[in-house]
Amino acid sequence: SGDAFDKLLTQRETEADEFYAAYAPPNQTPQALEVMRQAFAGMIWTKQFYRYNVKLWLEGDPQEPAPPEGHSQIRNTHWGHFDAYDVLSMPDKWEYPWFAAWDLAFHTVVFAHIDPEFAKYQLNIMLREWYMHPNGALPAYEWSFDDINPPVHAWAALKVYEIDGERDDEFLATIFMKLLLNFTWWVNRVDADGTNIFEGGF
Repeated sequence: SGDAFDKLLTQRETEADEFYAAYAPPNQTPQALEVMRQAFAGMIWTKQFYRYNVKLWLEGDPQEPAPPEGHSQIRNTHWGHFDAYDVLSMPDKWEYPWFAAWDLAFHTVVFAHIDPEFAKYQLNIMLREWYMHPNGALPAYEWSFDDINPPVHAWAALKVYEIDGERDDEFLATIFMKLLLNFTWWVNRVDADGTNIFEGGF
């Protein structure tokens, strides 16, 4: 009924006010706090379930007609292991409903303030064996996993660790080993000058 709806809406508004009040820095103007709230709400809004099995997409569903000839060579042909079935942070789940590894790394630094476990999960998932290529590359974004992005995941991992109070050493130890694999990949692929400096990408 209308009364029940209004009561529930008021309850949810109160809960939201309490949630954001807990993260409000002291001595801020109402305008600054409103910007903070809108920014965090925008990040929470970007969460979306993402499903993409590359092998199935390239070869087609066994219970359905085969894809058109040439479909298996369209994109991501070297990523047959990739099998996403996760809630991920999207650039914009309305207009850009796919992950972008570089954007996602920056998202985690924001998420670390309100949900550090989700931030760590986002960084870790990109480095899992069903995402990361066996050669150490990270999938860039849906339409071209092979694109090369600047190696910002290590920076993001360190920032998330710091924002979370510098206490989750297990997170750093776990992610460090996978980040070494990724570093080895890009330094061998895009460090033609041997200077250990990122030399290319989109």
